[in-house]
Amino acid sequence: MSDLPSQDFSPAPGSFGGSSPPGSSASPDVSSDYESSDYEDLTSPYAPVLVLGPEGYIKHATNAARRLLQYSADQEFDDYFFTHVHGENLHRVMRDLAAMVKHRSERASWLLRMRTGRGRWRWYRAEAINRLSLTTPAVTVRLSNLHDW
Repeated sequence: MSDLPSQDFSPAPGSFGGSSPPGSSASPDVSSDYESSDYEDLTSPYAPVLVLGPEGYIKHATNAARRLLQYSADQEFDDYFFTHVHGENLHRVMRDLAAMVKHRSERASWLLRMRTGRGRWRWYRAEAINRLSLTTPAVTVRLSNLHDW
């Protein structure tokens, strides 16, 4: 039996299909033994990266990621990753992240639409790296603007 968490990146009740706008409190409280600062060492503060916990919540978002997703410094940022992903991209993203948890897949990449802080959908390239075996288990998702590459 694997020593990895048994979570499967499935959406929280009420999040799938009727994805809530960013900043809403549709996400249930999730207890975690780790603080956001525990995840900061997994990435450069200058890179647009989201750090996901094994249950699909954003544990840390760099300032560069917040800017790329068009969130102002004082704007509330929904911590449930899947509320930011467009419904037409959701199945593939969830499938690949579940494979990271269950089958220890190391990487995944997508072209996907994500909701911006302005409430619009924008295309991004995302590269996920499995870091679930670390002391602070996580999946890092590096974002790039579709128009930048």
